[in-house]
Amino acid sequence: MIAVRGSSPGRRPSVRGGRASRPSVAPSLARVWARWAWLRGSAVVVVAVVAAGAAMATAGATTASVGPVDARLVLQPSLTGGTQVQVPPLGELALATHDGPLRLRVEVEGLRLPEARSLLARGTTAASVGDELTRDVRAALVALVVRSVLVALAAAALASLLVFRRARAVLVGTGAVLVVLLASGGAAAATANSRALAEPRYSGLLTRAPALVGDLTSVGSRFTAYQTRVAALTGSVSRLYSALSGLPAGAAAGDDDVRVLWVSDVHNNPEAYRLMATLVQEFDVAGVVDTGDSSDFGSAAETPLLAPVASLGVPYLWVRGNHDSATTQAAVAALEEGTDGRVRVLDDGATAEIAGVRFAGTGDPRFNPSSLVVNEAAREQLTVAGEALGRSLDASAAAGERVDVALVHEPPMALPLVGKVPLVLDGHTHRRAAAVDGDTLLLTQGSSGGAGLRSLVGGEPTPLQMSVLHFSAVDGSLLAVDDVTVGGVGLDSATVERRTAESYREESKAPEEEPALEEPAEPTGGVTGPDGTPTFTPGGTDVPPLPTDPGGLVLTPAATPSP
Repeated sequence: MIAVRGSSPGRRPSVRGGRASRPSVAPSLARVWARWAWLRGSAVVVVAVVAAGAAMATAGATTASVGPVDARLVLQPSLTGGTQVQVPPLGELALATHDGPLRLRVEVEGLRLPEARSLLARGTTAASVGDELTRDVRAALVALVVRSVLVALAAAALASLLVFRRARAVLVGTGAVLVVLLASGGAAAATANSRALAEPRYSGLLTRAPALVGDLTSVGSRFTAYQTRVAALTGSVSRLYSALSGLPAGAAAGDDDVRVLWVSDVHNNPEAYRLMATLVQEFDVAGVVDTGDSSDFGSAAETPLLAPVASLGVPYLWVRGNHDSATTQAAVAALEEGTDGRVRVLDDGATAEIAGVRFAGTGDPRFNPSSLVVNEAAREQLTVAGEALGRSLDASAAAGERVDVALVHEPPMALPLVGKVPLVLDGHTHRRAAAVDGDTLLLTQGSSGGAGLRSLVGGEPTPLQMSVLHFSAVDGSLLAVDDVTVGGVGLDSATVERRTAESYREESKAPEEEPALEEPAEPTGGVTGPDGTPTFTPGGTDVPPLPTDPGGLVLTPAATPSP
């Protein structure tokens, strides 16, 4: 007897219609289907997890306020975990806060300036700030986690339904994502690093942050004292200038002088704008010229600090410095519309007038707030920019339009302008300087912002330095310069020193070599007399001693101007 597979021995296969019937294939297909079931489940999990991760990174972001900062928070898939804080365009801080498959990314979107100023002005301690920020961060993280979980589960369910079209796939996909999220949260909690905030890794321009920002406790307490000191010294400057205003500025009998305030290198110091407002209001200033570096990093977050410029009420001419970006320049230009054209950006040889005195200027060709590149290529770049401005001055002269003053930021830009304009003003070095070359007087301003708020976190004390320029109302020539110096951190001096334009020409010599491209210095203090009291020096003017002023500041005139 021949046994047939699928039938019992001894039994013949059934014959229907003369043919033997085939055995059923259902059991074999079931085994194959069961063998691949785990692949189906894996596919559901993969689709759900990928969809959840993509949704969290795109739709799971939330915006929150942390102290005075507006930030965007998002959870992203990652192999290393941790936290990244992005501060555009300055760079990033990387914090090893936790391990796991999820990374927290924080992007700073803006700074609410009034709240930041209030925080500093209160002299807030690090402990109180820490408590406030902790509450804000906790609330922001809770909102982020809730939103991210809901978005992830919704995306997993939708993707599973669209791809597999079965209710069971939806349950498996969402369940798998929920398990992954819980595991990720557990891993983050188990590996949380409490020292991460004290050990950040910086990239981009923020590599300078530890040196520029310093300790918050020091900044808060010192800023309060700084404001008080500068306010008191500003009042002293008013009294000094009132006494000085009775002295002749050098104009011929019957001539009126045009007064223009010259500032440079404010570097985000709000006290500089308060001092400007005092000088403008009390000393009949017709306008202000600014030779750049209003910013520190050229970021959009710094541009609100420029707002006081619009409230000065007089023309304000500005050229770009190497710390000022295109964003900074656009912010200054935007003030023109709201001030009926009083605020003007001078670039590429543009000209503008203040009470009949014509100024021309161009911006710094370099934007390098992180470090100063000292090489021949940098010098050549500055020289080329100065030469371009020189050609604009030649064109103005050929058209019969007299230019009285040229404005640039860095001293090497001024050298190609010698012989093309009577006066060139620049800044950048944070040190006052003067030189005469032929018929051109070159003046360099100190830092009108006391090198910015960086002086609050150490370093040399740096005064706020500005100058009131006296011009002839007849021909626009320079008559005299009143250098105003107000003590910064650790400095209690306030000085106003007058020099006639002729005194520069008598005592200054033409530069024998090009000025060096050096890191801006921080002066150690203001000009004082032999006994340490503030002085003013009317250059070339022999006047009797003036009485002690009500504020206790002695005005000590000298016959020979100091350099």
